[in-house]
Amino acid sequence: MSEFYNEQMFTVSSSEDDPIEALVRRGAKVMLQAALEHEVSEYLERSHYQRSEAASAVRGYRNGHAAERKITIGSGTIKITTPRVSDVPEGQEQFESRIVKPYQRRSVSLQQLFPKLFIEGLATRDFEPALRCLMGAAAALSPSTISRLNAGFKAEYEDWTRSSLASLPIVYVWVDGIYIKAGIADERACLLVVMGADVTGKKHLLALEEGYRESKESWLEVLRRLKARGMNEPALAIGDGGLGFWAAAGEVWRQTKQQRCWVHKMRNILDKLPHKERGEAAKSLRAIYLSRTREEAKSKVIALVKSWRGIYDRAAECLMDDLDRMLNFFDFPAEHHKHLRTTNVIESVFASVRLRTTAMKRLRSARSAVYLIFQIVKRAEKSLQRLSHAEKLRCVTLPSQVTSQSVLAA
Repeated sequence: MSEFYNEQMFTVSSSEDDPIEALVRRGAKVMLQAALEHEVSEYLERSHYQRSEAASAVRGYRNGHAAERKITIGSGTIKITTPRVSDVPEGQEQFESRIVKPYQRRSVSLQQLFPKLFIEGLATRDFEPALRCLMGAAAALSPSTISRLNAGFKAEYEDWTRSSLASLPIVYVWVDGIYIKAGIADERACLLVVMGADVTGKKHLLALEEGYRESKESWLEVLRRLKARGMNEPALAIGDGGLGFWAAAGEVWRQTKQQRCWVHKMRNILDKLPHKERGEAAKSLRAIYLSRTREEAKSKVIALVKSWRGIYDRAAECLMDDLDRMLNFFDFPAEHHKHLRTTNVIESVFASVRLRTTAMKRLRSARSAVYLIFQIVKRAEKSLQRLSHAEKLRCVTLPSQVTSQSVLAA
């Protein structure tokens, strides 16, 4: 190796703040430039200055280099010149580098990193100051650049909403309306969420759409789209006390049993009691839904209501309201009861979503919120635990199976 080469490659200027990074960038530039030159040699089937034995074997000629351009990689920004090829014979494929694409300004890994950082919580306006020191002053890190990269979120979401659910037998579904800060002023957008568990116990995000205050019409649109995508009618739907969903479910999922969330119910009941009574009341309410049978739970409800009559009538009426729908989880395997009593399947996932959206304070629009939250939930979905005793799901009869058995019996 020549002394000149050593001096050019391994001598670091005293003005460099970080000699290690400077050497890494320099080495990356040399290797990348050499790879581009080698790529041309492979295409032409001859090395630099080598002549072809016959004129008919000529595949083209080197034609200098394109204008110098900057490309950002993980260790910073480097300058390269891409080789050009001219006089390519007619009918032969034109030369195009497989390493550096036309107009490419950053490595693929770096391009994929930006949306991930956005999902993790780095706001658009923070990209430039946070990454400029690492990527270098010449790196393309403007907010508009990041926004263009995140445009892919929309395409991914729309592809997902068109995907088929016909081959995914869903046994249980959890539904909820999630409110987030999005839009102008003090607006709060409502996102309608449906998650389900298949016959293997794996949990899936099935729907995530904008809604109008959890209205029946909004929920009808969500459920009809799920049906159009081929989703079966589930055995049980779990949700809060919002009337909009239950009205819609009664029209689309006519044979699905309905279970109201005990967490939401307890909040409503405790809100109607004085503070001094809430601790003991919460213990009594937990004892109801932890009962081993429906009959045992009902007897505890009757006893508690009797103790409240004449003193806390509003709390007693709230407990008795829709009682049958509060106890439908008893019709399913006992091993699944802890999953079916509440909408915690959704609440646990959206805890991480709220951390992300809180950091942003306010999303630009409800639609952009849907795209971002979809990415966060799909990422969290991979780490969700399966339902306990998933083998018991095969013992749960789906409405479609009941219908088939009825047809055969007839």
